[in-house]
Amino acid sequence: MISTRIAGALGVLCLGATLGCGGGEGGAERVRTDPDFYAPFRISQAIRAGNLLFVSGQAAVDESGAVVGPGDFDAQAEQVFRNLDAVLRAGGSDLSRVVKVTIYVTDMAVFPKILELRERYFTKPYPADTIVEIAALGLPELVLEIDAIAIVDGTIADASG
Repeated sequence: MISTRIAGALGVLCLGATLGCGGGEGGAERVRTDPDFYAPFRISQAIRAGNLLFVSGQAAVDESGAVVGPGDFDAQAEQVFRNLDAVLRAGGSDLSRVVKVTIYVTDMAVFPKILELRERYFTKPYPADTIVEIAALGLPELVLEIDAIAIVDGTIADASG
């Protein structure tokens, strides 16, 4: 059975074989926002498997599929986190429950800005993180992309005391 749930400014659709957006017992389900600008590329925005939400790389693309701030790291960072937050919420999570991110940049000179973004958008304990400089992203105007893994239910404890 396909279920639908509307959330936030973006309409959110959770498609799965279970009732609601819960991932089912032992199964997984696709999570997407509406509009889903990833659909033409045969990419799921996220997959929920049990209590984990695996979010595909989010880039600086707006609801119409247009690149925001071509070549402008700061403008793109704002849009990337806006998109990441929307997909996390579509899957029943949020930025405070992100446990792992991989950040792709086209220039490692922005590393100090990455640290500022981590403090601005994530909460302690900060997510595990990998930052990678790459030659290019999916479109030549893009300079940043972030994928994430989050928990859906519960909170993240700081085991360091």
